[in-house]
Amino acid sequence: MGKLVTEMDDLQSIGLKAREEIAGKVGRILAREASASDREAAVELAQLLVEDVAVSVREALSKELRNCSFLPKRLINTLSTDIDQISVPFLVASQAVDDEFLEEIVRSCGDSAQEAVATRNGLSEAVSFAISDVGCQSAVDKLVDNDTADLALRSFDRVLTRFPEERSLLEKLSQRADLPAEVVERLIFKVSRQFSEYMTAKFDLSTDYASYLISLANRQVFSRTLEMAPLLEIENYLWQLKSVDGLHSDLLLHYLQNGNVRLFIASIAVLVRALSFHSVF
Repeated sequence: MGKLVTEMDDLQSIGLKAREEIAGKVGRILAREASASDREAAVELAQLLVEDVAVSVREALSKELRNCSFLPKRLINTLSTDIDQISVPFLVASQAVDDEFLEEIVRSCGDSAQEAVATRNGLSEAVSFAISDVGCQSAVDKLVDNDTADLALRSFDRVLTRFPEERSLLEKLSQRADLPAEVVERLIFKVSRQFSEYMTAKFDLSTDYASYLISLANRQVFSRTLEMAPLLEIENYLWQLKSVDGLHSDLLLHYLQNGNVRLFIASIAVLVRALSFHSVF
């Protein structure tokens, strides 16, 4: 390694194939545990190689550096803003980038960089929200497709707000296992509104009657979905419903008629607790 460092000033005079081999070797040294002196020399050489005019040299270096758990910020910045051929694979797989950096990339870089970040494994909630908030549609689409991404309620809300008419995206959103109950309700409303307009036009139904039919389907679909949610989420939803006087006898009868036993029992429990609370005070 020492011999390579002494030749740094003459790096561009070395043949392309040799520079590619050097780049790969430098990357492998940084990706494994090395002595402090070797690591320092490798970082210094990598700073030159990452600026090499040949794409193949930069690509050889980047390929190895994806496996590094730590890299100097300057190196990360340069690799992340290189041409797509180099930056995209690096952003997808690099172990050295943190959430703060990924958020910055999402909010300041172009579509390709946003799409790359959206496909990363184990994406954090903060980065997922950044993509939901400002990402291009294709990046948001990849995010929703990413089962390992952590999406919280605010991310779901932002996607629905920004892309209310993108049916394929909404369909993917509806298939996520972590979809909150209140988002399910909003999704069903959006899809049913579009379908109501279709029924009105195709079958010459009155708007009121089409809306009535859709509202019945709405309630059944939402009830079936909510029935499968965790009990805590069911109870939270029912308490919200109770707070706006929406937990009435008609709804309980609907739960019984459609076999939504968990919802019926949970609703009774919420009403009993609410009654007990009021009787105490």
